[in-house]
Amino acid sequence: MADEKVTRIANEIYKNVGGPSNVAKLIHCMTRVRMTIIDMDKVDMEGLKNIDGVLGVVDDDTLQVVVGPGTVNKVAQVMVDQVGVKLGDPFPNDAAGENGHLTDKEMVEAKAAKVKAEQKSKQKQTPIKKILKSISNIFIPLIPAFVGAGLIGGVAAVLSNMMVAGDIGKNWNDFIMIMKVIQNGMFSYLAIYVGINSATEFGATPGLGGIIGAATLLPGVLPTAPLHNIFNGQPLTAGQGGIIGVIFAVWVLSIVEKKLHQWVPDSIDIIVTPTVSLFIVGIFTIFLVMPVAGVVSSGLVGAIEWILHVGGAFSGFVLGAMFLPMVMFGLHQILTPIHIEMIDKTGMTPLLPILAMAGGGQVGAAIALWVRCRRNHKLTNMIKVLYQLESLELVSP
Repeated sequence: MADEKVTRIANEIYKNVGGPSNVAKLIHCMTRVRMTIIDMDKVDMEGLKNIDGVLGVVDDDTLQVVVGPGTVNKVAQVMVDQVGVKLGDPFPNDAAGENGHLTDKEMVEAKAAKVKAEQKSKQKQTPIKKILKSISNIFIPLIPAFVGAGLIGGVAAVLSNMMVAGDIGKNWNDFIMIMKVIQNGMFSYLAIYVGINSATEFGATPGLGGIIGAATLLPGVLPTAPLHNIFNGQPLTAGQGGIIGVIFAVWVLSIVEKKLHQWVPDSIDIIVTPTVSLFIVGIFTIFLVMPVAGVVSSGLVGAIEWILHVGGAFSGFVLGAMFLPMVMFGLHQILTPIHIEMIDKTGMTPLLPILAMAGGGQVGAAIALWVRCRRNHKLTNMIKVLYQLESLELVSP
């Protein structure tokens, strides 16, 4: 379908629903653009039905405009691009804050999105900033999962050691196993979650991104009949290339999928595009990305361990001193996949406690100021906010 026709349908839908300011959120399914409408009195149902290219309109929990498979994803993408948000994100419009149809949470999200869009328009986006922002967007949604699964796994490890030491009985074994199962539900399949989030960030289909992430785990490949590295002939191992490889592979997937959406006729787009995208990028991931990314991730982890081993306390001092300036400029986001790779390959990340000392020092300085200047209420309130933000930073990527 020509870009002009897609844009025309998107514009006419907006025109007949009262404009983008009357839309709170927008998503799509296989055939329908689904909009959360703020004020239904502003919607012209007959006008929507009479749009050339619209196959029907359904007024349910959301307003659903049927445009057909292959077309719907393009129309929906144009509509959110015009507003400057992603699919499913709150629309940054003033009407959302003035209308009682939205919940308090939705109004706050809409206001936050508006402020974020205004700030974003003022900032110059360099390639480095874009990369760091993408890494942040991929991992921030996983923070609650990291925290929950990590703490459960930590408790399981403590109880397991206590059982080995004889401090608790063998009857704790099943309970410990349950906690480990919950922990492994996160960390054993992290590549899938990262694949889904990467696809969302890069504009690919989330389900396809999850499949590419799962492909790096080599499901169904038996040790007796392994796939081989095309560069050295060695057997490929599940997870080779790590999270870095998954992110890169899904980025390639987004490019391939977008190109196919442009080339494949709308009538067969829903069948051809995902099939061809998965086949091409799947082969590319297994035979090129996994071997190369495996070398890169292993080299990166090895280099960091060498620096810490040779530099000792001095290396720790330099890394700790650099961390807070990195946070100021958003550069700390690049450390998240490095932490994950180190945990995957060595079972721990010595970087994290070293870098956390920078935040600990900052909190200590704030507490000292709080004690010495406790009569200055304005300053003490600012310190409280600083402490809360620093606490969040210590658990964020």
